[in-house]
This record gives sequence, structure tokens and C-alpha cells, in this order.
Amino acid sequence: MRILLACVSLACVAAVLMISHAERRQEAALDALSNYKLKPQPVLYDDPDLKLITAHSAYMRNER
Repeated sequence: MRILLACVSLACVAAVLMISHAERRQEAALDALSNYKLKPQPVLYDDPDLKLITAHSAYMRNER
């Protein structure tokens, strides 16, 4: 009975250690992501030949 209790206790301790290690790694990853800076992207200009689709366009659905 003592051996079974010792094995269960060791399994619980191992599970707690694995969970705490995973939580620390997750917090470190979140910190790294929060400090990540995006590089500025060039502005994309629209094609001057494009026409805007308005509410009166034939391509718009009429909600009735």
C-alpha cells in the first residue's frame, strides 16, 4: 500500500512540475509577443482606374 501511495504522490508531483513549467513557457512566449514590433508596411495605393461600388450600383443587393 505504501508503494502505491508513493507512486501516486510522485505522479502528482511530476504533473504539478510539468504544468508549472508549461505555464512559465507560455508566459515567456506571451511576453515575447507583447514586445514584438511590426515593421511599417508600405502604403498600397488604389488603382486610379478602379470605380467605387456605391449603394446604387448594380452589384449591390437590395435588402427589402
